[in-house]
Amino acid sequence: MFTGLRAFLVCMVTFGVFISAPVLAGDVDDLKATFEKAVMAYNSHDDAFFGAVHDTTVYYPPTSPFAIKGKAAQQKSVKGVWAAMESTAFEPINAQFLVSGSTGVVWGHYALAMKLKDGPMRTAFGRFTVTCAKTDGKWLVVSSHYSAVPSGN
Repeated sequence: MFTGLRAFLVCMVTFGVFISAPVLAGDVDDLKATFEKAVMAYNSHDDAFFGAVHDTTVYYPPTSPFAIKGKAAQQKSVKGVWAAMESTAFEPINAQFLVSGSTGVVWGHYALAMKLKDGPMRTAFGRFTVTCAKTDGKWLVVSSHYSAVPSGN
């Protein structure tokens, strides 16, 4: 009996690995593509950036200790930054992607080059975590947190 149970479990694990691995790989690829499109849209100051944001998102920008709640509030905040900038270039550094069920997480470090209108170019470095939920087959950002790397690190 123990041998039969062991054989059954081995079969289930083997079956699960071969069946679920491609699905997870596809989800990770979709999450990565969504993230890359959002970064391109952000850097272009394109409203398409907000297409990947859930209506109830919670956003922690790198310059504030307070959360910005909801898509409309995040749009207002980000558009305010865009209006003050001649250009922005968010560059993910060593971004990592993880999918667990209908939850996706992207994290890593970033360099953010910002050129103020009539001001100097500045670059800031930080860390980020973006949490997404798969809703109706589409990854949407439900939470994002950006923080500056402490001085000296």
